[in-house]
Amino acid sequence: MTCSDPKHISINQKRFSPLALGCGAFSGAYGPVSQDAVTGAVCEALDSGVTLLDTSPYYNDSEIKLGKALKALEPKFPRSSYKICTKLGRYGYHKAEFDYSAARVVSSVQESMRRLHTSYLDIVLCHDVEFVDLLQVVDVALPQLFDLKEKGVIRYVGISGYPLEVLLEIAQIQSKRGNPLDVCLSYCNLNLHCQLLEEYVPRLRAAGVNTIIAASPLSMGLLSEEGPPDWHPASPELRQAVKKCADLVHSYNVSRDRSSSKVSLAGVAENYAFSYDSVDVHLVGAKTASEVKDAVAAYLRSRTLKAISAGSYPDPVVDRIYKQIVENLRPFSCYTWASPPSDA
Repeated sequence: MTCSDPKHISINQKRFSPLALGCGAFSGAYGPVSQDAVTGAVCEALDSGVTLLDTSPYYNDSEIKLGKALKALEPKFPRSSYKICTKLGRYGYHKAEFDYSAARVVSSVQESMRRLHTSYLDIVLCHDVEFVDLLQVVDVALPQLFDLKEKGVIRYVGISGYPLEVLLEIAQIQSKRGNPLDVCLSYCNLNLHCQLLEEYVPRLRAAGVNTIIAASPLSMGLLSEEGPPDWHPASPELRQAVKKCADLVHSYNVSRDRSSSKVSLAGVAENYAFSYDSVDVHLVGAKTASEVKDAVAAYLRSRTLKAISAGSYPDPVVDRIYKQIVENLRPFSCYTWASPPSDA
């Protein structure tokens, strides 16, 4: 596997690159992925200015694969050229597999650093905070993380999860205690079928959260032609609405004139989600260099398209398809699923 010369696509103007690579895709949850493919994906990301890399011990061997890739790419990309975000507390599907104890916080950070071949971590998040008692987060795990921050082991402390009201409550508690969160990651809440995060951004800012990350513009694979994995929690009604959108895209691609641009549901979804500037970082999963290229192209295109603010596609036919997709999914704009699930 070889790495191409840097393309110098500058999309990094903030503390963190506004587009981040979601390395949960390395876990195999979205299909098999080789170490060479992982290294290629990471190289393409770093070449393109995507310098924030997100992972977790919960994502099977994602940390191990990412660590091997970074080690292989070290001559070209030293540790100072990228930032790592990982998580702790969640080590399996069920609640019994969560551990937010102070001792486990410390050991989890140490394990992640070893797997990732680094002496420090840029961001560490309490993973899926809604699965545990709130006091475990604010009275045990977060104080231990802030202690590690003071010692220089980690740079930024935060939380991740799905229910926005839980994320906000923890952020407000930390604000009242005079120790606000550095980072808050929300997933599947800012995309074509759900825009709830937009309502919470001002409230999270008011609670002192400096960096807000919107993860999964494709809603964990739901907003793609291939459709979601079997484990996806979306309702049958939402799945059917998305399939209708995928069929619309497929019909256009089959019948289009050769001079017309090909359309992908994933591309439309990314263009839409990346148009939201209220958040600091958009985090997208990708397991190959090609997928990273597509995501970067969608991000750069979103800078001019501005789909959420009455922007339109240059091709009028493609624009009609985009507007029909938005209309098909409008009934689900505030749709959420249960988290934790009943079988957790």
